[in-house]
Amino acid sequence: MDLPAPMLASAGPLPARAGWAYEFKWDGIRVLCDVRDGRWRLVTRRGTDATDKFPELAAIGGLGDVLLDGELTVFDGRRPDFAAAVSRLRTPQRRVDELAATRPATVLVFDVLRYNGTDLRKQPYVQRRVTLDGLGLSGERWTVPPWSDDRLAIIATSLAHGLEGVVAKRLNSPYVSGRSRHWIKYRHKSVVDAAAIGWVRTAGGGASLLLAEATEDGLAYLGRCTVPEDVLPALEPLETGAPAVAVPDPPKDVHWVRPEMQVEVTAASRTPDGRLRHAKFVRARTDQLG
Repeated sequence: MDLPAPMLASAGPLPARAGWAYEFKWDGIRVLCDVRDGRWRLVTRRGTDATDKFPELAAIGGLGDVLLDGELTVFDGRRPDFAAAVSRLRTPQRRVDELAATRPATVLVFDVLRYNGTDLRKQPYVQRRVTLDGLGLSGERWTVPPWSDDRLAIIATSLAHGLEGVVAKRLNSPYVSGRSRHWIKYRHKSVVDAAAIGWVRTAGGGASLLLAEATEDGLAYLGRCTVPEDVLPALEPLETGAPAVAVPDPPKDVHWVRPEMQVEVTAASRTPDGRLRHAKFVRARTDQLG
């Protein structure tokens, strides 16, 4: 049986008025958990059946007739490890059982779309959440995170625990597949000072900077971010024949530059190996050149 496409939040500032609830934004894989007749399926946002990749979640099959929406992640201590969760989707099946035992996944359930044969999607968010909270879903590998109408408290707690951000949901909103302004996502961002070590043309004709940052052990590669065209002329005098730091799988036709231009970028978070996630260019410190 086909499942509905998930409802997706739009990016923006968090609403500060009445009529909204606030939840933590988790760094993981969006999934639907379909349970009926003692059988269960785990389907990703793009429609991929990932059931076989996460056998440690099999106890979900005992929940009865229910369709749940949530985020699947692998925790590294108390923080979600996005890379570990995504890598499971590409893990050869022969290694799945090993990872299920050593680095098990957890599903953080935040919505219920069907219960005991009744489609709940037309019900308002607040009613669906009351139903969800009443299901008593508390297992070793799944849980229902809290929600609140206290925006500042959720923001403060999210920051204190190093979570990705906050999602605001309109209390009277039905569940509608696709992108919606009834759900607003806000990522906490940090500003990073980086050095440009190269640039490359993208498939769409734009340009990306390759970035690194100074550490006690020298430069460390950070990844890439899209850059405006008017920054490129300042890089031409800095071109050199080799990268200032090792870059895994460097792109073809890259223009390496000496790491003399400092740039500011924002990032939502970092991967376990220190690279920036969702890096966005803010400005180039061309005043520092020369």
